[in-house]
Amino acid sequence: MNSSGRRLPLAAPVAALALAAAGVVGTAGTADAAPRPPRGDAVVQAAPSLMAPKVAASAAAAAPASAKLSLTGQYQNTNYKCVPTSASMSLSTFGVSVSQDTLAAKMGTTASKGTSGNQALPVMNGYADPLGYSYGFAGASTASTMMAQVSYDVGVLKRAPVLGVWMEKLPWNAGMSGSKVGHAILAYGYSTSAGTITVWDPWKPTGGSHTISAAKLAADMQPSGMFKVTGHTDADLASVGDLTGDGTADLAGVDRATGKLWLYPGPKLAAADRRLIGTGGWNGMTELTGIGDLTGDGKADLIAAQKSDGTLWLYPGGTNALGTRIKIGTGGWNGMKDLTGIGDLTGDGKPDLIAAKKSDGTLWLYPGASKALGSRIKIGNSGWNGMTKLVGVRDITGDGKPDMIAVRISDGTLWVYPGASKALGTRKELGSGWGGIRSLTYTGDITGDGVADLIGVQSNTGVMYVYAGRSTGFAARVQLTSGWNG
Repeated sequence: MNSSGRRLPLAAPVAALALAAAGVVGTAGTADAAPRPPRGDAVVQAAPSLMAPKVAASAAAAAPASAKLSLTGQYQNTNYKCVPTSASMSLSTFGVSVSQDTLAAKMGTTASKGTSGNQALPVMNGYADPLGYSYGFAGASTASTMMAQVSYDVGVLKRAPVLGVWMEKLPWNAGMSGSKVGHAILAYGYSTSAGTITVWDPWKPTGGSHTISAAKLAADMQPSGMFKVTGHTDADLASVGDLTGDGTADLAGVDRATGKLWLYPGPKLAAADRRLIGTGGWNGMTELTGIGDLTGDGKADLIAAQKSDGTLWLYPGGTNALGTRIKIGTGGWNGMKDLTGIGDLTGDGKPDLIAAKKSDGTLWLYPGASKALGSRIKIGNSGWNGMTKLVGVRDITGDGKPDMIAVRISDGTLWVYPGASKALGTRKELGSGWGGIRSLTYTGDITGDGVADLIGVQSNTGVMYVYAGRSTGFAARVQLTSGWNG
């Protein structure tokens, strides 16, 4: 999987991820009767381009009057690990067990500088994104915004957000020296009638569980200091070809909260135009991907795996609808990931499927057949569990075969793998900064230039971007729609 040759042009999608948050300092102090905290363990102020949209009123209104999550509190084991410790507790509410030390190493936490918000965010999203959620920077400067966002996260999503605060302002740190000492704590409960938030402070000398008024907590916050959790509304977004009959490719996506399947007509892909094509149960499916026409009826079809038993199903495409599903895999498909239709690599005139095996990182090609898949062919020996967001695309390498793109998890670089006869060729790097982009989907011509395009959603903001197709890659992104976090 070594790269060679020239790079294909593609602008990095989120250059702002490379920016460090301002004001980060940190050298441990000494705890005494009036404890001296770490000097600036964490200032999580975000660059404006990373700001998440405000919580929708409808989502906040759905929250119960009070809620409190079950939480095993942790204390930071050094003066400068409040962010990794709070992140570890937050991730535990997702069922993810990861230590503060592991997170500190991944975040680049140091004794001299602590942890910046822009260091922490992509690491936390590395765990949350595959589960259908994202963390994003948000402001909570008033009692109402604080309560709305905490009640949404804790009461609706059942997840605990991390809060960036000024440590010396917290009531339980009265008398603490210093000014604007950056610190991270966790919100895991609230009561709207009492106007209070329950938090866990990992700073052991004065920390633990505390209840504080929403107004006071808001006054103690750093600007844009909340790592708010949002749920994805675009689970398993997939290109399904032209189901509307207007000559442009459409998208299908599962609403994670309701389990409904929606068709988004191209080229606008606007939520206002979407059409219901699955009334429920689709949050029990995963790995949705368009495969082309396997049924021979002239309509593109959809493939999805059932989470509970690992069966694989083919959904024939219809006009603004899907037909009766056909089982094409009896089990084991929950052991595969990143299913993607790639066109015809086998040369038999039928579209094929590619998938990676989770357990050993091997890559497999499944030849398309009539309402079925043929015997699989190994096309990658190992290492594919280090890649993600596999997407079949048209021929952008100029060799006459459809190609595939994928993102390397460790550094967020994007690569193109040239298609070959029942194989993939030597990969070439396309660009960097793709770790924060989800729902990469190759779709029809959105930009109107006659070339198929790529779309992706920025995880922390829920903004969808289009990357215009070019003969050897994709152009710089342009915002398409927003609201894909909710």
